Amino acid sequence: MTPETPRPTIVVGYDGSPSAHAAVEHAIDRAGPSGRLILVHAYQVPADYIGAPYYSGMVEDASQHAADVMDGLERDCERVLGVDHERDISTGAAAPAIIRAAEAYQADEIVIGSRGVGRVRALLGSVAHDVLHRAKCPVTVIPERMVAAWTETPAEDIAAV
Repeated sequence: MTPETPRPTIVVGYDGSPSAHAAVEHAIDRAGPSGRLILVHAYQVPADYIGAPYYSGMVEDASQHAADVMDGLERDCERVLGVDHERDISTGAAAPAIIRAAEAYQADEIVIGSRGVGRVRALLGSVAHDVLHRAKCPVTVIPERMVAAWTETPAEDIAAV
C-alpha cells in the first residue's frame, strides 16, 4: 500500500469454488475494516455457438448464473457484507477480467483461489498462472489443498497459528 492509497483495494477472483471462497475470506482479512474488495466473476459462452439461434439465450443463462454465484457469496459469507465491496461481472476469460479489474480499480493486491487441477492442465495454462504472470501488483494464490487443511483443523488450532 502506498501513501497515496489511504485504504487498500483488493481484487478477488470468485468462481464459487472452495478455494475462491477462501480467497474472499483472506482478502477480507487483508483489506481490514477500511479496505475495499472488488469481487470479479467472468463468464463466457464458447465462440462455437455464435450465430446459433439459441446463442443469446445461452449468454443470458450464463449472465444469470454469474449473478447467482455472486448472490450465493453474499448469502453464504456474512463477512463480505461487513466490508465495502463491489461486484465486477464481465464476459470473457477469467484471467484477463481479473487483470482488467485490478488495473481499472488500481488494486493494491489480487487474491485468487487455485483448484490445483494438475500438471497437464498447468501445461495448458490456468487462471492463477496467467494472473501471476500478467499482474502489475502483488498476487496471493490460495491453493485448494490449503482449504482442505483448514476444514480438517479445529478452529482453536487455527487461531493458535
